[in-house]
Amino acid sequence: MLLLSPMPADEHPFDALKKQFEMEDLSVSPVGKAIVKVASFIPLPPLFKDAIQLIQGHHASDSEERITLMLETCMKEVQRLGDKIDRLFTAEEFTAKVEAATDLLLDAARKAEQTRSKERVKRIGLILANAIVDPKPTDEDEAEEMMRVAMELADRDVELLRELIKVQGSLFDRGHVPRYQAHMAWERASWGTRIDPELDSVFSKLESFGLVARLAPPNNLNISADFQNRYVLLTKGLRFDALIRQTAAH
Repeated sequence: MLLLSPMPADEHPFDALKKQFEMEDLSVSPVGKAIVKVASFIPLPPLFKDAIQLIQGHHASDSEERITLMLETCMKEVQRLGDKIDRLFTAEEFTAKVEAATDLLLDAARKAEQTRSKERVKRIGLILANAIVDPKPTDEDEAEEMMRVAMELADRDVELLRELIKVQGSLFDRGHVPRYQAHMAWERASWGTRIDPELDSVFSKLESFGLVARLAPPNNLNISADFQNRYVLLTKGLRFDALIRQTAAH
């Protein structure tokens, strides 16, 4: 557990959080530490010693770059909201937000370190930022889960999720999209009614994270017929998209 240093009365809570984060030794990967530990007591030929040093150096450098990218994305999004944030929270609420975000910040750094794609790293930073600035108390469990999803979704996955939101997002009724409306709205997206293996692959993946759900085929469909799988947007999918969106620049 990271402990926050006492915060001066005139210091912005998110600035204090950033300073505390910078004090942590997060540029050293657990993998890099393990390599050093193992290499210290196993006799290795020079070739392997040199290789381990190279691996350690590259891994530490990449880890630091990804963590920095995540943190910069998060802080830019927080700063983008500017005065709006100051109006949303009292001083006490600011402090509570900082404390709630402490573990999330470390978790986000660990996830960023393990994520190859820079776009996915940025999404982790956006989720962290949006979780922090949410007017409601920070839901740490939700934020951690959404960051885990962000680690796994490729750009194409996000693109198709957003296209589904365009045709079904306005149809939500008391937390869900009615089945018939979801079925009919599906074909208004760019994929129409065509059968496409890529769609099945992407939406099956989105379904595995609870962002969408597969719709049952029509009752009048012949069991031997080839048909297009269709999906319905779930609340979690709508929430995930909201958390990875940047606010409009002032």
